[in-house]
Amino acid sequence: MKYLFLLDLDHTLIYGSYAPTEPATFLFQYHKYLKVYKRDLAEELVRLCQSQGDVIVYTTALRRYAKRICSLLKIDFIELLSRKNCITVNGKLRKQIKSEWIVNYDRIVIIDDSPNVWITNSETIEILVPDEFRGQANDFGLEPIISIIHKYKNHEKNLY
Repeated sequence: MKYLFLLDLDHTLIYGSYAPTEPATFLFQYHKYLKVYKRDLAEELVRLCQSQGDVIVYTTALRRYAKRICSLLKIDFIELLSRKNCITVNGKLRKQIKSEWIVNYDRIVIIDDSPNVWITNSETIEILVPDEFRGQANDFGLEPIISIIHKYKNHEKNLY
């Protein structure tokens, strides 16, 4: 089975904050006021997705910001889609599923804390929704997502 994982960044894998400090693990200083923090288990989730399929990062953030995050989290994406790739519907940014993804992959898995930003109507798409990450320490909101993705591989083994 050929998987495509669509990963969101903000509030899913990282958190950007204007506060002087946050309890989460510091990742980098984006500019004078904005600090970026990584979520516990973010790198484990990324490695797991990469081991099971292709990864596309799809964010409503600016591309330069997203590229830096991907580099620091070692996300080996096949495509990076950012704010300019989103469409605006009723004044809100929305993410679209490309038809070629549906054709080229058996299963598409979206990992995003905001499932309402996606425009989708395909049965081959699963949306995994972690709790929103807001920079708290000892956040294990990605554990259930990691557990589900581990089951994909186990399920495939049982089919053969």
